[in-house]
Amino acid sequence: MNYASAPPAVSASGLAFRYAQGSDPTLPAIILLHGLSQQSDFWVPVIDALGSRYSTVSIDLRGHGESREMSPDYRIARVAQDCIDLMGELSINHACVVGHSWGASVALKIAAQELVNPLRVDSCVLIDGGAFTPANMLEVGSLTRNELTKALTPPLGPFTEEELKDHYLGEHSSLLADQQRSVMSAIGRSYVSSPQGGWVTTIGFDRHMAVLEAFLDYSPDADLDSLTVPTWILMARGPFTPSETGSMDGWARARNQVDEKVRNKLNIALQHWYGAVHDVPLYWPHQVSQLISHAVSSTQLPSISISDYSGKSGMA
Repeated sequence: MNYASAPPAVSASGLAFRYAQGSDPTLPAIILLHGLSQQSDFWVPVIDALGSRYSTVSIDLRGHGESREMSPDYRIARVAQDCIDLMGELSINHACVVGHSWGASVALKIAAQELVNPLRVDSCVLIDGGAFTPANMLEVGSLTRNELTKALTPPLGPFTEEELKDHYLGEHSSLLADQQRSVMSAIGRSYVSSPQGGWVTTIGFDRHMAVLEAFLDYSPDADLDSLTVPTWILMARGPFTPSETGSMDGWARARNQVDEKVRNKLNIALQHWYGAVHDVPLYWPHQVSQLISHAVSSTQLPSISISDYSGKSGMA
């Protein structure tokens, strides 16, 4: 599929998206939701790995990419409703909803909320987000809201091309040249040239902070409790560490609480991917595509509640 070269379409509400119809129209569509400050091209490495078997809809979520002109209501529920409206507009009656980071919270809200027709979302994949949010850090009282906002404030830029390459490729020297080009192409539309020279984020600093401010109000716990569709949660664990008890800051506590949140949920499979970094779809697109394919094709609820994956061989 020549996905990346096709210009985005725009929904009736102004939501930009790319819809690539697969060769098998009977399979559920895959809805792909990017993280904060990214855009739909983030998913191109995964879409390429999925191939033409599936129909994919990758969305520039409200405030991002070509959806920047939408009204500045960045509540998770509002962003989720944008996606539900688009699914209706495209007559998508069955879908696997996949989200990364901030977008995983949107995916969780779509899968959990009562507005969704039970036949519309067949399965859900949450990639290093969704099941834990900054709001969980506030709940454990490790930081005040102002302190957390400051800690999550991104650098202003502008960034040189070398700085961007170092950020996205510096710790991934083992990637082949075509893989490096794939990564940089996937994040390319997340940046625009600055009048001062260099590159700044397309979302812009002020809009980024507005999205973050709304995100701080979203706790996923009620949505996790009400979630009934088969769901796979991927937790990126970085370099293999048997225990994280030595780094129990607020973020680590929020992440580690996910095990307890989902332990008795028979419809949720939690996987710890050791060696995977937060932006795992960029660097392990084939492994991520395998997980998504499994979620799409599975006719049963997840049978393993908690498992580990090292990335060295096939799926756990």
